[in-house]
Amino acid sequence: MTGQLCSACEHFAPAHTCIERPTWGHCMKLIGAKPGWSTQKLRPFFTWADNRCDDFQARQAPVVRR
Repeated sequence: MTGQLCSACEHFAPAHTCIERPTWGHCMKLIGAKPGWSTQKLRPFFTWADNRCDDFQARQAPVVRR
């Protein structure tokens, strides 16, 4: 599980601050909905960049176009 931090996850949207690296951001996976909730009630949720979760997905390397 080494390296599986939110900051390296496909679902993580880092906060834009004046700090060199983001220390927090939002998980865009929109998980944790309760039964009967509509998708309009789902929101990204706050998370620390060094947090870990079971839904980690490594970011894909950017595609280089020539």
